[in-house]
Amino acid sequence: MSVIIIFLTPIYTTAEPLNVEIFDVKSEQVLKTVPKTQAMQNEIKHFVDHINDRYQGINPVPKSGYMIKIPLDPHLKVDNEWLTSEIDIVIIIIPEDEKPYLITFDQEDRPRVFLFEANIDDLLNEINFKPCDQ
Repeated sequence: MSVIIIFLTPIYTTAEPLNVEIFDVKSEQVLKTVPKTQAMQNEIKHFVDHINDRYQGINPVPKSGYMIKIPLDPHLKVDNEWLTSEIDIVIIIIPEDEKPYLITFDQEDRPRVFLFEANIDDLLNEINFKPCDQ
């Protein structure tokens, strides 16, 4: 569980390329790290624009599945029905038997968990990751 907490903790650096991390919840390991692209940033904006509810569960970290941590630069300014904030990290949660949802972190490191209605296939293709192949 401590590895998951470290994964969920935003880490801020300067002048270094931003990397996307793919984390396996069950093994508690980062499977892959890839450089963040503008296409990934655009996908995250699309997901945030399609938030349709708050996550109602007690613990947003599933027992199995994957988490994709994406740092945002520039930060994403959000002002919608669900969130008014400037977010700098989004984690896409991909549970084994549920639809994906996301965690946003603002500049004060406050996590907020939301459901969204959008297909994540383009993001998975951009990071060259297929959860079903793991």
